Amino acid sequence: MSVQPRLSVVVPIHNVEHCLEECLRSIAAQTVPWDGALEVVLVDDGSTDGSTRIAQAFADRDPRLRYVRQEHAGLGAARNTGVQQISPGVEFLAFADSDDVVPHGAYHRMITSLESTGSDFATGNVWRLDDRGRHQTGQYTWLTKTRERTHITRDPELLSDRVAWNKVFRRAFWQRHGLSFPEGGLYEDTPVIVPAHFLASSVDVLHDHVYYRREGSLTGQRTDVRGVRDRIAACDEVSRFLAERFPEHRRSYDTSCLRDDFGPLLDGLPMGGPEYRAAFLVGAAAFLARADPGVIDALPVDLRVKWHLVRERRLADLIAVLSFEQRGGAAFGVRGAVRRAAVHPDASGGRLRVPARTARLRRGELPVVARLERAEWQDDGTLRIDGYAYVRNLPSASPGREVRTGILKSARHKGVVRRVPTRSVPSPAATEDSGQELHVYDHSGFSMIVDPDSLKVRGRREPGSWLLGVLVAGHGTVRRAAVRAPEGPAAQALVRELEDGFRLVLTYSRGRLVLEVVAYHARVESHRAEGDEVVLHGRLHGPRPTVLRLTHTHADARFDCPVEGAGDDFAIRLPVAAIAAVPPAERHEPKEVEPPHSDRWQAELMLPDGSSAALAAVVALPPGRYPAGAGRELCATADDSGQLVVELTRQPVADSLRWTDGGSLVVEGTVADASWGDAELVLRHDSRHEEVAVDVHRAGGRFTARVEPAIADGGLPLRQGRWYAFLRELGADGDGVPVRTLASLAGRLPLTRACQGRDYSADRRFGDRLLIDAAPRLAREERGAYRQAQLRTVHYAAQRELPLKETVLYVGGDSPRAVQEELLRRGAPVEHLWVTHDGRSSVPAGADGVELHSSAWYEALARCRRIVTAGHLPDFFERRSGQTVVQTWHGNPFKRIGTDLTGSPYADHSQLDVLARATAQWSVLVAPGRRATARLSRALAYRGELLQAGSPANDLLFADDRGKIADRVRARLGLPPGRRVVLYAPTYRDHLGYAPDRYRHEQALDLAAAESALGDDHVLLVRRHPLAAGPLPGARPPFVVDVSAYPQVAELLLVADVLVTDYTSLAFDFALTGRPMLFHTYDLEQYRDTVRGFCLDFEATVPGPLLRSTEDVVTALRDLDAVAERHARAYAAFRQAYCDLDDGRAAARVADRLLR
Repeated sequence: MSVQPRLSVVVPIHNVEHCLEECLRSIAAQTVPWDGALEVVLVDDGSTDGSTRIAQAFADRDPRLRYVRQEHAGLGAARNTGVQQISPGVEFLAFADSDDVVPHGAYHRMITSLESTGSDFATGNVWRLDDRGRHQTGQYTWLTKTRERTHITRDPELLSDRVAWNKVFRRAFWQRHGLSFPEGGLYEDTPVIVPAHFLASSVDVLHDHVYYRREGSLTGQRTDVRGVRDRIAACDEVSRFLAERFPEHRRSYDTSCLRDDFGPLLDGLPMGGPEYRAAFLVGAAAFLARADPGVIDALPVDLRVKWHLVRERRLADLIAVLSFEQRGGAAFGVRGAVRRAAVHPDASGGRLRVPARTARLRRGELPVVARLERAEWQDDGTLRIDGYAYVRNLPSASPGREVRTGILKSARHKGVVRRVPTRSVPSPAATEDSGQELHVYDHSGFSMIVDPDSLKVRGRREPGSWLLGVLVAGHGTVRRAAVRAPEGPAAQALVRELEDGFRLVLTYSRGRLVLEVVAYHARVESHRAEGDEVVLHGRLHGPRPTVLRLTHTHADARFDCPVEGAGDDFAIRLPVAAIAAVPPAERHEPKEVEPPHSDRWQAELMLPDGSSAALAAVVALPPGRYPAGAGRELCATADDSGQLVVELTRQPVADSLRWTDGGSLVVEGTVADASWGDAELVLRHDSRHEEVAVDVHRAGGRFTARVEPAIADGGLPLRQGRWYAFLRELGADGDGVPVRTLASLAGRLPLTRACQGRDYSADRRFGDRLLIDAAPRLAREERGAYRQAQLRTVHYAAQRELPLKETVLYVGGDSPRAVQEELLRRGAPVEHLWVTHDGRSSVPAGADGVELHSSAWYEALARCRRIVTAGHLPDFFERRSGQTVVQTWHGNPFKRIGTDLTGSPYADHSQLDVLARATAQWSVLVAPGRRATARLSRALAYRGELLQAGSPANDLLFADDRGKIADRVRARLGLPPGRRVVLYAPTYRDHLGYAPDRYRHEQALDLAAAESALGDDHVLLVRRHPLAAGPLPGARPPFVVDVSAYPQVAELLLVADVLVTDYTSLAFDFALTGRPMLFHTYDLEQYRDTVRGFCLDFEATVPGPLLRSTEDVVTALRDLDAVAERHARAYAAFRQAYCDLDDGRAAARVADRLLR
């Protein structure tokens, strides 16, 4: 490198080929102040994947990047190697992990700050990055403002700033203190960064986000034994350092470890295995023994109790407390009327015994929870605010026990408070939203009426903010709290015009509800095109401004538009061509971050005295659609708080929402004609990675879409949850462009309609994003953790005392369906109940549906004489005398399940510990094959009766009319004749989990490439695993048909000419057809060795080729006959070994046993 570098960035690399290029591009694009040079040291820590090739290629292209390789030694050793390799004379040092991303300009901002302040290092805010975008990482929620020349002793929040990668250090500081990372373990950052904070003379803390941390990067599973030992050891090393060098700060650090560092380790105890639990107890108890005896006292009560149990090594009681909390929410009982104490369950189900000082509740440990449910303007001009307020962990079980009073506190006038007329109302939502199962808060509701005239001061209207709070009098005291939004995205502004020049805006400050009286100088009331300009018209309510200043929010561009007119009227001309000529800001964000959908300009009025003021707009101001070239239009409208927005965009705006009598939501609005081709309205679930597309009609700059939520998802209702609306061009990948709502719709939302047993609401979030909220299928009295606990402990128990019914309850899967059909064929004198989930299950003919977790479902479990299930029953279920439970299971497994997972990273011992009790509730386990009998019995900890019957689901493959059934299925799916039908059915990946029993679908097969090669004579049926969800990029009909929601897998097997799978049990079923199978095992080593693994020798067993890439799969499909011939012997052996019991009579054998 010819120029002396000022900054050196050390990047350790180990097996991150999937995201290394993006990481290195983001670092290479960084700049250093004063035209300083950048140096990047790439330390390849023994990578065995494509990372080596990628890193070397970058180094070959860019002389600023230097490649170094070493034997695999771990992250700490790789960083230390990198530090040793940096050039002499480098002033600044930074670290970045190779699967993360550095935001554009991050190092420039930190170095600029250091040069200004002279601090020893700078640190900054962090985004958490996952496939749904970026989110504020919880570790830095406290970082709300920049703090220069600060220190950890003055800002104790910096105790949580324990990572290396969001920082720039002065190299001299690093060398002066001989800093280096520990080697050979995990959690290398803490023993370096926390001491560095104490050793520094001062530190700059930037509110700016300076790092994207990719979800799941480089740290192990939370129940990893090595991880628990290394994390405790890392914290202990820092504690010893502080004891020697800064003893006055050791206690606060040790307390932070118990609260923050060790919290995830505590939470992992129920799931962790014996070795993990032992390692945690030994390490944590030793840490406590060396800490100040009073270190636990500074913690909140729930942690005081847990750490007391750790100190006494009462593992069983500790797991009982944690399990209760994880199942039923962070709630506890309360005893005592004056000196109150928390009550937790022990391992026996009784009351946990702990010292009184540990359980005694302190001031603030019984806080008020106050939430807004709905706000709306009344016809008389008043504002009605409905919500609830309760004292956490003290029930509001009956009316009259508490009194609630609303108060408005002026932010401008100290001591000025307004009492708000408030009445108590029922609020079942309070209990439901609380997420806990101990307490009922149904009578904690309030309804307030705010008269805007009450916000006048000394009889005059004044601008200013009023914080809304609520007083709760009851339980022997009076407590207060600010009213908050139920969640961040629900913090929606609401605008009401008052007299001339004033408006009242319901808004939020740090989540707290605020009523803001706003005085505006001018308000835009209309706009129109005149030649190549757009003219804004409106009225003045203050001194006449000189110009409207438009400033680009990212580019260095500004336009001053003169304010014309006379009297109170004004006109402002916007130069459309000049505005459109300003290039949009360059995009530097990671691919997961949603791109900006508009090029926004800040609009402010410049007043004669040199000050500025915002420009208001009427909330019903239409966006306009003024062509601006390059597929964009200039729009001028009001945002959700009533301020003018000027932007270049192609974003659709919904200005009309209405429900039809038939249950359809009609969405109408404006859309840029010039920038859109044929499009569809896409509804995307906010947590399940699923989407539904609806046709769009466009004409004259407007669009119309009709959504029938009860049947929108291929004839099925939308799943419970929020579905955000996007407009997407036909054939395009990605989400599309979000649909906004016009500000004037805010007062009418939510718009709710009941359709087929469920409420659907058109609503908005994030200010103006349109969504449809699908409510739970359950009745109100069945929703939430508390009511589910009551159904489980009271209703189910009561139903067990009643006589059994001659009814069969079926729980999921093709095998229970086959048994039900057999019983119907026989005319068995029984009724049939089929468990549905979220209203989306296909209920067979002759059966009635019963919704999962409904009161009827609990009754069915208690009173049905016979139960046929293809999976686990709930853990509270206990088979009654006279009940018969037949477990058909859901396949002959390739991958490890149950007890076979013991010792693996994905074993959940909270389930394994009770597995034997759960399987003891079965009367009989149906084995799909003789070889599967022992494997299933072992893995499921089952010791009961076995029925070697084969799989009832597969009887369909032997049916005499299977040809007719196949023809009907082909017609239902719209499969064109003469094309080879490929069923692509991968399993889920444990390491891609994003919620309990939910996994992100990884689309490893390139669908676009497959269509290009096979589209003329093949059709691809794609079936995601039932536990996996996610988009299918590149999927286009008619080549790709998504059959993930198709109710019967066996019918899909009938029509498939070939199966492409990986590690699913479908291979055992499909083998009965004798048709070829291909195994797309792109991640075989990872899945086998570090994820779930197999219960048999997969590579030696599979009856088809193991294929790595899409190209391999395509090649095999093109030469399928030859491929089948090469594997014919293996196929025959596979069928003989694992398909020995299936003969089309399995359901009959199960029915015989069921009716015995």
